[in-house]
Amino acid sequence: MEYDSQGPILKVLLLIGGNSTATGSPKGLLRHQDGQLAFEHTLNTLHSAVPSASTIYISLQDIIQLSYIEPTLKNIAVRRTTDAEHHEHDDHRPTFPECCPLVNRQDEDIGPAAGLLNAHNIHPESTWLVLSCDYPLLPPSSLQQLILEYQYPVTCFVNEKGIAEPLIGIWGAEALEKLKENGRIGSNDLYAVVEEMKGKLVKPLREEWITPTNTREE
Repeated sequence: MEYDSQGPILKVLLLIGGNSTATGSPKGLLRHQDGQLAFEHTLNTLHSAVPSASTIYISLQDIIQLSYIEPTLKNIAVRRTTDAEHHEHDDHRPTFPECCPLVNRQDEDIGPAAGLLNAHNIHPESTWLVLSCDYPLLPPSSLQQLILEYQYPVTCFVNEKGIAEPLIGIWGAEALEKLKENGRIGSNDLYAVVEEMKGKLVKPLREEWITPTNTREE
């Protein structure tokens, strides 16, 4: 794994996720109390946690999901250009990263494993910070905790019941290769990979950080 003066060099992956069971809409499009969509909120969290990342990859189930977020992505692109113009002489202010959608092209729905495998196929040697839109209370400081405690090949949070949260994790190339290998025999279980690779489980400083949401009210 590569390191620089700020710590491990990570690629960043946002998982939009499937539909909310309560609303039938993509979880990434649920609106927060501050007016932001869940996926916008998660983008900002990832940017704050890894300001050096030049790109945030966004995993989508299909073209339909892409059409839902395209207007927001266009607004973000305009914002990036404006920020760059306003701060072209400020080397200490990071520009908001480019957003790169990754649409699941696989023949069957294999859940969040599709997003991780798509990202791994693009950058097979990289280590990925992975975050799903399911966790609206997650602050940047929680991801910084995860980065500080990262242990190869995979590290993720664990809840108070001892259940791993692989959608808030850091996945190294070896763990992603294992996920790919398991997929060939019909298993796309992220939890199984964490267990098989003896992944490091990190208890968050605050349990509510890793409480998922599934409804607009939550």
